[in-house]
Amino acid sequence: MKVSKRTLIRRTIIRGLLAMAIIVSVISVLSKNNLPAAATQDLPEPAVSPVKASPVPAQAVTPPFVPISRSTPGNDAAKVSAVTGKPAAAIVPLVQKKEQQKEQKKEQKTVYLTFDDGPSNVTPTVLETLRKQGVKATFFVLGEQAKSRPELINAIWEQGHAIGNHTYNHNYHDLYSGFTEFWNQIKQTEEVVREITGLRPQLVRAPGGTYGHFDATYFELLKEAGYTVTDWTVDSGDSKRKGVPAAEILRQSVASMKASSVILLLHDGAGHSESAKALPEIIARYKAAGYAFGVLDAGQEPVQFRVSAAAAASGRTKPSKAWIASNILPNAGLFAPGKPLALEVGMLEAKLEPGEFRIIEGQYMVPLRAVVERLGGQVGWNAASRSGSISWNGRYVSADAVKKRLTMTSDDGTTVYRQSNVEMMGDSLWLPLRELLEVTGHPLLEARVTGGERRVKAG
Repeated sequence: MKVSKRTLIRRTIIRGLLAMAIIVSVISVLSKNNLPAAATQDLPEPAVSPVKASPVPAQAVTPPFVPISRSTPGNDAAKVSAVTGKPAAAIVPLVQKKEQQKEQKKEQKTVYLTFDDGPSNVTPTVLETLRKQGVKATFFVLGEQAKSRPELINAIWEQGHAIGNHTYNHNYHDLYSGFTEFWNQIKQTEEVVREITGLRPQLVRAPGGTYGHFDATYFELLKEAGYTVTDWTVDSGDSKRKGVPAAEILRQSVASMKASSVILLLHDGAGHSESAKALPEIIARYKAAGYAFGVLDAGQEPVQFRVSAAAAASGRTKPSKAWIASNILPNAGLFAPGKPLALEVGMLEAKLEPGEFRIIEGQYMVPLRAVVERLGGQVGWNAASRSGSISWNGRYVSADAVKKRLTMTSDDGTTVYRQSNVEMMGDSLWLPLRELLEVTGHPLLEARVTGGERRVKAG
C-alpha cells in the first residue's frame, strides 16, 4: 500500500514525542531515588625504595576504600568504606590529607652540613652564620684542636650542633700505618671531648675519607666497638688546594641538587676562611631548592666509601685476638644502655660509664688513669717497667703489672708493698677499685646499686 509523504512525517513526529516522554519519565524516577554514581579516587603509584635508602623512609600507601551505595531511601549512612566501616564522606578528606602528607614527606630533601679539622679561628664565623640562619650542622673535630680551644667545643655543643671524632692530629702516616694507631687517636680525642662536654662522640670521620685508607679491619673493628664511620656525598672542594676562593666552593657545593639526601663536606680548620665566606650563600641555595637541614646521627645508615684495591692489598697486620678482647669488645658498652659507676671520694665525685669499668669475680676493675685523674690526682707511665706512678691525696704509689703489686712510699722514705691484681688491658693499667682507694688513703665506706646507677663511697 502506498503511503503519502505527509503520513510518513506525521509518524516520525509521533515516535519522537513518545521517546521524549520515556526519557523524562526515567529521569524523574532516578531523581526521586537519588542514587549517586560510585565515587572513585586516584591513588599515586607506590614509591619504590632503592637498595640504599635515603634517611627519610618510604611511606606506605593508604589502602583504597570501596564506596557502597545505600539501598534504602532515608538511610543516613550514604556510603560506607568496605575497609573501615566508617562513613565514606568522613574518610575521603582523611585519605586525601594522608596522601598529601605522604607526598610532602616523600619529596622532602635533607642536606647535612659537615665541617672537618676544627675548631679554629674560623669556627666562630661559621657558628654565627649557622645561628643567624637557624641551621644545625655536624662538626668533626681534631683532638689537639679541641684541647687548645675548649671554649669552641662548648659553643658548638651548646648551640645544638653534633660533634664527631676526626682523630687527634690528622697525620696520615701514623693513622694508616695500622689500626691500633688510628684507635689510639680516636680514644684520645674522645676523652678530650668527654672532658669538655661530658659526652663521647660516636660518629667518626677518617681524615681524607675512608677510600684508599681503610681496609676491612678498620671498618669492622670500629663498628664492633660501637662507632659509626661516615664519609660524604658532595665535596665542596675547599681543601683540594690552599686558598680555594669562596665562589669556587659555592659552585662545587651546589653543583647538583637532585639527591634526596646530601652530606656536604666543608672545613672550619685554620686557613678555611673562604669556606666561612661561602657558607651563607650555600645555605640560601639549599633552602631555595627545598632542602631541610639536619645533623648526622650514629643511628642513621652511614655513607661509606668502598675499600680500595690498594688498601685491601696493603698487608697491614690485624690486631691480635687478645688486643681486640681487651679494647674493642668492652668499648661497645660505652654506647650501650647500662648503669654507670659513680665514685664519691671525699668531697669529689666522678663517673665511669658502662664499658669504662668491669666486674670480675665480684670486684670492680677500673682503669688507673681515668679514675685518679678524674678525682684530682696525677698518673705517670713507665713503659720500660710497665708500671704507673700515682700522686694523689699526698701519697705516692707505684702500680706494677709485671710484679702484680702496689708499692707505697711515705714522706719519710718508708716503702710498703701490697700484692694486687694489676693488669695491662690494651694500653691501660687496670686494678681493683677497692685496693686503689685503700692504698691512696680513701677507705671504702659504702657500695650500693640502685635502679639508675652503681655507687661507691669512700672517705
